[in-house]
Amino acid sequence: MTAASTDAARPSGPSASTKGDRTRRRLLDAAAAEVARHGRAGASLTAIAAAAGLKPGSIYFHFGSRDQLIDAMLEEGVRESLARLDQALAAVNPAHSQAQPADPRARLRAAIRAHLDALADLRDYAAVVLAPALARDEPPGAAFRALRGAYLRQWSALVADAQAAGVLAAGVPARTVRDLLIGALNQAGLAGRPPAETAAAVERLILLPPDPA
Repeated sequence: MTAASTDAARPSGPSASTKGDRTRRRLLDAAAAEVARHGRAGASLTAIAAAAGLKPGSIYFHFGSRDQLIDAMLEEGVRESLARLDQALAAVNPAHSQAQPADPRARLRAAIRAHLDALADLRDYAAVVLAPALARDEPPGAAFRALRGAYLRQWSALVADAQAAGVLAAGVPARTVRDLLIGALNQAGLAGRPPAETAAAVERLILLPPDPA
């Protein structure tokens, strides 16, 4: 079945769409767990379908191929992380306008915690997206690269704003600080350390004052 015929065959209507979305998410979650354990090359569609409670052939109702399923899983992991970051930043001080953003210190703290929470809640996705073999085995597609680029640009802007406000030391390129900070968060998160504990430690390390809450 081709991708085009998959879309054409999908049932219409609110209930069908909702059921299809839930099934699609089960497949993405199962694919993340399977690829995290066995790598992209070793991932089994039969195992993914079984974990999602489906027959192997049912996968093609939602995805045109094995690679399409894995690519969609990679994109979903970054897309959800980006959505969590956006939500965390918006919640820092919703009364502020775009022209008057919230305190860079508060925004950086919110980003740190959103990143760690995403690592904990999306552990299988994170393990795949951050695996060194990702680029080596089969480079991700353009959609994944665009989402990852958007996420990293958000972080670069957060770091640059914090440096400009004196929250972080200036003199080191924002991208370098971003990569060092995200790298430390990733290592701690994938090691299974509690997000709140790691957040507090990182905030002390970069001299953010304790959260009054």
